[in-house]
Amino acid sequence: MTSLLEVSDLRVTHRGSPIVDGVDFKLDRGEALGLAGESGCGKTTTALALMKLLPPALTQSGSMTLRPEGAEEPINLGRRTEAGMQLVRWRHISLVFQGAMNSLDPVQRIDAQMAEAIRLHSDQKGGKEVGRKISDLFKTVGLPVSAARRYPHELSGGQRQRVMIALALCCDPSLVIADEPTTALDVVMQAQVLQLLERLRESLGLALILISHDLGVLGETCDRIAIMYAGRIVETGPVRSVFDDPQHPYTKLLLDSLPVIGGERGLAPPIPGAPPDPGSPPEGCRFRPRCPYAKDECLADPPLREVAKGQSAACHFAPWKKWPDPRAAAAAGKKA
Repeated sequence: MTSLLEVSDLRVTHRGSPIVDGVDFKLDRGEALGLAGESGCGKTTTALALMKLLPPALTQSGSMTLRPEGAEEPINLGRRTEAGMQLVRWRHISLVFQGAMNSLDPVQRIDAQMAEAIRLHSDQKGGKEVGRKISDLFKTVGLPVSAARRYPHELSGGQRQRVMIALALCCDPSLVIADEPTTALDVVMQAQVLQLLERLRESLGLALILISHDLGVLGETCDRIAIMYAGRIVETGPVRSVFDDPQHPYTKLLLDSLPVIGGERGLAPPIPGAPPDPGSPPEGCRFRPRCPYAKDECLADPPLREVAKGQSAACHFAPWKKWPDPRAAAAAGKKA
């Protein structure tokens, strides 16, 4: 089956410093891919690069090919001008921005903002036609149609997030990118928003890229997951395979840092150290300075390669059959 989206060697730099450094992935139609990692690893920058919404100070390169349903030929996003991207955004690929209150115009009613997006990015121009579309979208995301006449500040956080999802769906795209859609929501509203995304994905056949630092959210929602570190994907594969049998030390430590319900009381062990400065990344594996399993071989840059069926990791020692005790491994590495 031909993939909906293929990204190859995506790079984003700022004055020569890599923010996103050689990202590759594919996304099939109707599939949900989760992007996970610590803050600053390049998740949101990757999403903005796909939409070509990066600020002028950042430079991007690489191949990004979108094959929407019904299109006569693939769309090369990397070669599109700004005018060309206006024909792609929202019509084929849309983005649920992080922080709904910062993304909606505070002095315009919700329906006016949605109508503007529909007229700019679709073939629907008539007032009645656009009005029916907005009403249908509000029903789809579980909001009363009357809420469309309100201003953003008159809605709750969960309602604003549903408005952002409705806005992303207003031109019937094939792919929706959701950047931390549950940030600042309580756990009940988080569950409702995630259930809404899952229901819409199934009913509308949407492909979804879900960005989150919360592995639990991605585990509940996504088919595949890609773990990012320092601008690179260090592990990718089916969610269950990666969670049950992680093959990169960073993924392993991320999962170990999650609290276990019913487990021992106390804080889960954090990952020591901090992510590297993009302007001066470490030699070899970028996780090497923080990795308890690092050895001399890690001074060479490991490629992302398949280590199990459908699962790839950028680690010289993968596949890991059994993870050694990290303290013993760190002590052995220092002796070496």
